Amino acid sequence: MIDKKLIGEKVQVIASKISRQPHLVALRDAMSSAMPLILIGSMFMLIAQFPYEPFTQFLENIGLQAYFNKASDSTFGMLGLAVVFSTSYNLAKHYKVDALSTGLLSLSSFILLTPFVATEGGMGIQTKYFGSSGLFVGIIVAFFSTEIFRALIQRDIRIKMPDSVPLNVSKAFSAIIPGGIVVAFWIVVSMIFAAFGIDNIHQFVTLTLGSVLGVLGNTLPGIIFVIIVQCFFWMFGIHGAQVTAPIIEPLLLQNSDMNRIAYQAGEQLPNIITYEFLYNFVFTGGAGCLIALAIILFFKSKSKENKVLGKLSLAPVSFQIAEPVIFGAPIIMNVKMLIPFVLAPVITAIITYYAMALGFVALPIGAVIPWTTPPIISGYLATGGRISGAVIQIITIAINIMIYYPFFKMDDKEKLKAETLSENIIDDGDFDLNDFEF
Repeated sequence: MIDKKLIGEKVQVIASKISRQPHLVALRDAMSSAMPLILIGSMFMLIAQFPYEPFTQFLENIGLQAYFNKASDSTFGMLGLAVVFSTSYNLAKHYKVDALSTGLLSLSSFILLTPFVATEGGMGIQTKYFGSSGLFVGIIVAFFSTEIFRALIQRDIRIKMPDSVPLNVSKAFSAIIPGGIVVAFWIVVSMIFAAFGIDNIHQFVTLTLGSVLGVLGNTLPGIIFVIIVQCFFWMFGIHGAQVTAPIIEPLLLQNSDMNRIAYQAGEQLPNIITYEFLYNFVFTGGAGCLIALAIILFFKSKSKENKVLGKLSLAPVSFQIAEPVIFGAPIIMNVKMLIPFVLAPVITAIITYYAMALGFVALPIGAVIPWTTPPIISGYLATGGRISGAVIQIITIAINIMIYYPFFKMDDKEKLKAETLSENIIDDGDFDLNDFEF
C-alpha cells in the first residue's frame, strides 16, 4: 500500500530544497521586484493601444499616445536592467556582503557586455537589450558577478579602512579591488567571445541557452510539463507556481515583452505562450482551474459541508485565490481529485493554444494582467480588448465544469452519506440527557 504521508514528506523536502536554493530565491525575488514595472508598463500600453480607434486617434492627435508608449518602454522595457540589479542585490544580501555595490557592479558588467552602436551623436546602446532581449545575459552576469565579489570579500581581498572612517566610505573602498576584478573578468569574457567572432553575446546566449530553455516556455508540450509539475506540488500542499517561478517566469515574461513590442509596432505577434497565457487563460480560478469546481460546489452541492465550502470559496476563487478550495475540499493528498485537478488545466492549455494558433482567438498582446483579475475580464484585457479572449475563457470554464462534475458527484455523495449516518446515530442514541435529574 502506498504511504501518502511518506511520499508527501519526501516531496516537501525536495520542494523545500528547490525553494531555498540561494540563486533561485534571488531570481524569484528579483522577478517579484520587477513586477510593478511590468504592470505599470502594461497599463500604459493598454491605454495607448485601446481597441477603439476614435480614442486612440484622439490620443495620437493630442500627442499623448507617444508618451504612453514611451512610458511602457521605460518600465516594462527595462525588465532586463531591473532583473540584473535585483538578482545580484538579493543574492549579495543572502551572502551578507555589500548588496548595493554588488548590484551596481553587475549592472555595469551587463552594460559592458552589451554591444555599442555608432550614431551621429556618438556611441549608443540598443535599448532592446535593456528589456527582455537582455534577460538571459543579465541573469548570468548577476550570478557570476555576485559569486566573484563574494569570494573576494570573504577572502579579505579588499582595501581595509580604519574603524574611525564612516561605514559608507569604508564600504566604497572595500568594493574597489573586488569590483575591479569583476569588471576585468567580463572584459576577458568579451575578448574571448570576440576571438571566436562573436560580437553580440546577447544573441549568442539567446540562440544557445535560450533555445534549450525555450522548450519549456515556447512549446505546447513544454508548457504542459510545467502545468503538470505545478499541479503535482500543489497536491502535496506546496505552492507549485513558486517552485517553478524562477525557471519559467523569465521565459514567459520575455515572450510577453516580445508581443508587447510587436503590438506597439503594429506587427504580427510572435508568441502564443506568454505569462498571460499560463496565468490568465490556463489557470482560470488559480491552480487546477478551480473556479469550475467552486461553481459546482456553489450550485450543485447537497452535502452541508460542500454547500458551506461553495459559499465561502466562489468569491475568492473568482479573483484567482484557489486556496479555500485546495485546503477546504480538500484537493491536497486527495487521490480522487488528482485526475480533474491535472486534466482541467492541461485540456484548457491545449484548447486555448490551438484556438489561438488557428486564429479563432486573438493572441495575448504582451500586457501583463494582475493575477487577481477575474476570468473573462482578464481574457478581454490580455488580448487587447478582443471579445474572443473572454469567450475562450467562458468555453474552457464550461469544459472544466464537465471535467470536475463526475468527481464532485462522487465526493458529494460520500459526504452526504456520512452526514446522514452521523445524524442518524445522534437521533438513535440509547440515552437522552433529559432522562437525568440534576
